[in-house]
Amino acid sequence: MNRLALLLAVLFPALALPQGNVVVADPVDAELQRGLVSVSVVCDDERLAPLVQYALSLHGAIRLQSAGAARVVISRQGTGATVACDVARFAFQQEVRGRDEEDLALQAADAVIVGVGRALKLRPLYAGTKVAFTSRGTGHNEVCKTTLVRARTLLLTSYRNTSIAPRWNNDGTRINFISSLDGFPGLYTTNGVGAPRPLLTGVRGAIGAASSGPDGRLVFVSSNKGTMDVYVADAAAKGAKRIITAAGSQTVNADPAWSPDGTRLALTSGPTGRPGIYLASAAGGALSRLNTGYAYATEPRWNPVENKLIFTFQSGRLGLAVADLAAGTVQEVPAASALDLSHASWCADGRHVVATQASRSSSWLAVVDTVSGKVTRLTPPQLGDCSQPDCWTRRN
Repeated sequence: MNRLALLLAVLFPALALPQGNVVVADPVDAELQRGLVSVSVVCDDERLAPLVQYALSLHGAIRLQSAGAARVVISRQGTGATVACDVARFAFQQEVRGRDEEDLALQAADAVIVGVGRALKLRPLYAGTKVAFTSRGTGHNEVCKTTLVRARTLLLTSYRNTSIAPRWNNDGTRINFISSLDGFPGLYTTNGVGAPRPLLTGVRGAIGAASSGPDGRLVFVSSNKGTMDVYVADAAAKGAKRIITAAGSQTVNADPAWSPDGTRLALTSGPTGRPGIYLASAAGGALSRLNTGYAYATEPRWNPVENKLIFTFQSGRLGLAVADLAAGTVQEVPAASALDLSHASWCADGRHVVATQASRSSSWLAVVDTVSGKVTRLTPPQLGDCSQPDCWTRRN
């Protein structure tokens, strides 16, 4: 470098940078450009504070710090609270109320997310999401439910039998599941009180989970006719009608899921060793294969707020990818973990999912941010192996 160039570089350091570089002087702006907001939470209630902080710790766009750029103050008054931030660029104030302490924490966490996340267009996540799943904590697969602060995880079945494939009904009041209480696999439903109510029993053959559409109709697969076919029935599992027939015994249909408007289905179909994702009308008819770019793709679930699907792929490991049906693109979720992720179900914000994460010896539920790839364990070791999450999300 000649003397003039050296002198200019010392006096005007920015001139020494390669062209095209952008310097962001404000660290808050720099964080926002990376899709993050640093938040500190001050709460006057020692029971509410850890619940809110735990909920916020799951969010991939939130970085909890003792001196965050957005200082949020939560003041509790009985079953309500005031959530506020007086930092100019994040300033907001909201009154929230909860049915109980756990619900209040969820409402407060949503107020924080929406309040400080305006620049990132963050949506409510916590209060509108409930999670059903299976746990082997008792030594048998049983159905449980929880929320995103897991303060009140409830065991809904205790039959010392295999109870699997939980699915919420459309209004979030009951969970449908598969069990062999009468000796054969059947569909049952429970609200956690009293004995389960049979929906479909005596099926001689395999049966798949019963997913509830926005109008309450059920879609499930069954081998009652000899092949794994797709059926649609009313909310009480009556009037079941076969709408999709498998093309022979080597073809398997599985995992049917409703679109948010109830007009379409996404499902897994194809040979057992090379399944793919297909779309179909809810009335049945021809299947249309979705080009995912993976030779093995399963378990599609429709996003509740955008025209997207999340699904499981296998390519050396099990991972998650998002298909944007409007844009015609597929993007692998950049999960910051080498462990398997599968069986994902969308949360209320259409950004996060609850998925099964597994090592070689155990499995648990994790909250995954499909944008940042942040993965946070949700279920504690005391629940044993956990899997098959299904999220109920509040429909606006």
